[in-house]
Amino acid sequence: MNLILISFSLLFFSLLMFINFKVDGLSLNTDRWSALEVLIKSVLEGKYPYTILDHLGNTSSNLPGLFYIGLPFYLLGDVGYLQPFTFLFFSIFIILSKIKNNQKVFIFLLVVLAPSYYWEVIGKSDLMSNCILVLLFIIIWKQKFNNNIFKHFYLLAFLTALFTLTRGIVAIPLIIFMFSEFLKIKLFNKLLFILCFLISLTIISLPVFIDLPSLDVIIEHNPFNHQTRYAPKILIFISLAFPFILSFKVKNSSDVILFSTYILSSLMCITFLINIIDEGFYENIQGNLFDISYLSMILPFILLYFLEKFKKTNDNLSLINK
Repeated sequence: MNLILISFSLLFFSLLMFINFKVDGLSLNTDRWSALEVLIKSVLEGKYPYTILDHLGNTSSNLPGLFYIGLPFYLLGDVGYLQPFTFLFFSIFIILSKIKNNQKVFIFLLVVLAPSYYWEVIGKSDLMSNCILVLLFIIIWKQKFNNNIFKHFYLLAFLTALFTLTRGIVAIPLIIFMFSEFLKIKLFNKLLFILCFLISLTIISLPVFIDLPSLDVIIEHNPFNHQTRYAPKILIFISLAFPFILSFKVKNSSDVILFSTYILSSLMCITFLINIIDEGFYENIQGNLFDISYLSMILPFILLYFLEKFKKTNDNLSLINK
């Protein structure tokens, strides 16, 4: 069965690569790909990336961490290749997971039958890939260091900083995953972790700091300002406060994913409803006042929640049968 799934994964990967190859990014009415390309190209040229316009005349909202994730695919000729290669990595993870074959097929079907996934591929977007990579990091780290996730705190600090500097929303699952465990470690280790985290943030962000403009320009054009333009500030604050509380209720990886799904779904849906009330339904859907594609970020959380839930159920059945 695994051989069949491997063959399917390679065929679907080839299809995704073909789509990326055939779609002309300049013809798209979405600038996810060009915003990432602007970031990477600007950094390589030593320019401040958040004042440079993409192909739709918008400025990039991508944080510095995405530079490192997107760079290999930019060098290959198309940042859109990130999505197919992430799918390939995700496929390997599914196939190697200790779940039943019919459960693996179910997860693959959720991907293949999801229209939002094809939109991400056609739009050469990095959103779903970003979420998948963060969640896979959490799951793999939890599996390897279940009893002591801060065992290699320096590496954890660096990887956490890297992912935090990809998108603001990834802070939600990372906080849920780490905060309660962070409080359990010794004070000296806490301080070392914080120091390593801050140093990592600085080093990862350094390429963006090479050509800093005036303070007024930075205040007006920065990724945090661009990323939070849709959601009310109070809603963002609440969404970042809840993970600290929910972290104490985490028992396994599926809890991290489930709680993150609750928060992100609420944030996206409430923001969408507020925008509809303020500007109207048609203007938000057809007038591009709200980017409804952000709602698709929930799909990776659903996929990996099922995967982790299947593993947990199978483990429990194994214990009962022993």
